[in-house]
Amino acid sequence: MALLGQAQFQGRKQMFDVTTAARRDDFRIDRGAGLRESLEGLLLHDGVGLDARMRHAISAVVHLAVDAPLGIPEDAEEFLGRLDASWLFAAWNDSDQELSLLNTLACGEVPALSWCELMFTTALAPWSGAPAAVHARRIFVNGDQARLAAVSGDCGMGRA
Repeated sequence: MALLGQAQFQGRKQMFDVTTAARRDDFRIDRGAGLRESLEGLLLHDGVGLDARMRHAISAVVHLAVDAPLGIPEDAEEFLGRLDASWLFAAWNDSDQELSLLNTLACGEVPALSWCELMFTTALAPWSGAPAAVHARRIFVNGDQARLAAVSGDCGMGRA
């Protein structure tokens, strides 16, 4: 299991995975850590009505979409587009572990991937003025560009 730490990097807090270090003073910055944490928190913040299976499915889907070999999604629209099984299978075609995880999520009588797609689509919905939805649309803001990347525009309600 990877140990995660935090470091100050150019004035911003960055997550890094210290277990992948080649040398004692070498580390790899995990650019998707904050995005993964925010997206998981969006659906798991209160956890009402979610069993352990769905909690694990949400974490797995977030990992597959955010950590895809093509890089992290730039905005909510791209993230939602990645929740398609065929896109995920194509993106992870060289990774047996992720393909196995994806098979588990996409198969069965009630596939968890479909439920996760529905939950994230409604949680990131541009029509929602709920504080959680407004915050969720803002998690894709890229520090230097300060670009709000909502599914289709920003909602005027709930702005800070």
